[in-house]
Amino acid sequence: MRANHIFIIICSFCFGALIALWLYALEQQPKQVRLEGAGKALIGGPFTLIDQNGTQKSDTDFHGKYLLVYFGYSYCPDVCPTDLQKISRSLDMVKDRIDEIQPIFITVDPERDTAKQLKNYVSNFHPKLIGLTGSLDDIEKLKKAYKVYAIKVDENGKPTKNPKTDDYLMDHSPQTFLMGPDGQFIRYFRFSATAEIIANTLKKIIPTT
Repeated sequence: MRANHIFIIICSFCFGALIALWLYALEQQPKQVRLEGAGKALIGGPFTLIDQNGTQKSDTDFHGKYLLVYFGYSYCPDVCPTDLQKISRSLDMVKDRIDEIQPIFITVDPERDTAKQLKNYVSNFHPKLIGLTGSLDDIEKLKKAYKVYAIKVDENGKPTKNPKTDDYLMDHSPQTFLMGPDGQFIRYFRFSATAEIIANTLKKIIPTT
């Protein structure tokens, strides 16, 4: 009799613990949803920059298109070329949707990446790729809008605000942002994402024309 009583107490305790965990999970779920929604709303924003042909471009010029936005710089020795080649290959895989997509390369090094420099650089990648540059202030504002990290570093990877020459690198976050036709953030691709992953995502999101 006493054993049965103890068994009932243990079962009641376990059941109560499970209910408490379930209620806690329900309480946390709305917070996660709100945070995710807020994160999307806080990425991206308006801009007015200069393309590789010296023409002024604003975010509204690209409304109606899905954008693949990449922040980098033309003097990047490895990461940027790798990512831009990857984006180019992914676009070749979705030729039936290519008219709906605009790839954009935004420099994080406007001091060296003039329109002329970008014109030479972007010509090495997909023919649809547009390069954008602007003033330091314009680029800083856009970096903040996209939550992009980028600073000058020396050859040892140490931050430097006043390099003696133009021989410096930019330590920056390598992400490709997918923005919707309304200018709203959809998702981003990490450096580890392959061209196939990007292409398959575009196929799922973008209807065929």
